[in-house]
Amino acid sequence: MNNFLRNVMKDTSSGIKGYIKAQLKLIGITFLILFIGLDMIDIAHPFLVSLGISILDMIPVLGIGIVLVPWSIISFVMGNTDLATKIAILFVIAVIVRQVLEPIIVGKHIGIRPLYTFVATLLGSIALGPIGIILGPAIAILIISIQNNRRSSTK
Repeated sequence: MNNFLRNVMKDTSSGIKGYIKAQLKLIGITFLILFIGLDMIDIAHPFLVSLGISILDMIPVLGIGIVLVPWSIISFVMGNTDLATKIAILFVIAVIVRQVLEPIIVGKHIGIRPLYTFVATLLGSIALGPIGIILGPAIAILIISIQNNRRSSTK
């Protein structure tokens, strides 16, 4: 039983490290999308702006929207509808790309199928709110680790 717990802890730790690596990769992808988009619409210092906004991508639910949505709204209210539209489109593109890639990248890094990752994230967010987006996959990692180690200990 002691080996069982040790293996579960090792697998869970490895899965959580994989999850963190996957999130960093997703933040990098978001950065690239924002950098290219902001550069195309001639925003001053697109590298720094993209870097700052990408860091916010770590915040569950809010993410890059915490900057891009108000930026688009304020631009629209101030009469700069062209910029408002471009920022809104950039936001939508970044969110769609992340939503499509997240289950794939996270699943690959933590050893869970993309569908399971998606379901764990969805159920976590429904049950626990924004923190559930992080805890859902972590709980899935733990459950799968327990199942895998239980199977290997009975052989």
